[in-house]
Formats: sequence, structure tokens, C-alpha cells
Amino acid sequence: MSDSNALPPWEDLIAGKGCPFCPPRPDDNEFWLKVASLSAATLYIDRNQAYRGYCLLVFDKRHVTGLEQLDEDEHRALTTDLRRAALAISKAVSPDMMNYASLGNVIPHLHFHLIPRYENDPRWGGPIWTTKLEDMQCVTPEESDLRALAQEIAGNLQE
Repeated sequence: MSDSNALPPWEDLIAGKGCPFCPPRPDDNEFWLKVASLSAATLYIDRNQAYRGYCLLVFDKRHVTGLEQLDEDEHRALTTDLRRAALAISKAVSPDMMNYASLGNVIPHLHFHLIPRYENDPRWGGPIWTTKLEDMQCVTPEESDLRALAQEIAGNLQE
């Protein structure tokens, strides 16, 4: 994140103060584009498409940092949303493998990274994250292409 997007202190983020993932959040910003609102979470396509179809699923109901803080109904709804999102993404981009990550080390608000993996991707056989930000590949598609992929994924959610 640039200095203009500096995050609040960690203690504030943990408490949900200034959390960029707490609603209301923008549908569209320099990091993501909204695909769809689901039952417990919102699906966003990441603007960095080094892994075609890479999306985030962000829990909407309240500020929580992990699955252990959800009640049974919230957990059921979120895992259903996660599966629906994965199926929709997979149908759109046909990956060789789908990776799921819920870390919260930068933004401690419950969210999942859905990362389609391909045998020809830049980090096949290993994790997508490297230790240095400058080592990360960034692929920014044309806005119209990103929006078309987001619409395709959204359409797949309706099936």
C-alpha cells in the first residue's frame, strides 16, 4: 500500500477501528472490483491478475478476525459462500488447482484469498507470496477485460 493508504495501528485494526474491510467498503478501488454480494460475504476480483481469476471473499456481517469468532449460522453461510465463489471462479477460468488462504497478517478482518493456480503460473509448485513485495509479479489487465471476467464470475454464481 502506498503512504496515502497507510493502515491504522495494529491494535486499532484488530479492534475493527479503521478496518478497510469493514462495511461499508467501496465496490471499486485501486485494489479490487466487486463481483457480487453473497449471503455472508462479498466477492471481489483483485486488480492484480498474475493468477487469472484471483479473488477475495470478505466477511460482511461484522468485524471478526477468524473463523473461531463466528457462530454456527455465520460459519455455515460463509463456507457456503466460499464454495459458491470457488465454483464460479473455476468455471470461468478452469485452473489446474485452486488455493485458499485466510491469513489476516496485514488486514485482520476475516477474508479468503481464492487463488486459481496454473501449471504455467509464475510460482507453480510453491506459495504465491514471496518475502519481498518487489518480487511479486503484477499483471493488471485492461479495465474492460477485468470487468468482463468479473461479470462472467458473477453470472456463474447465479447458476
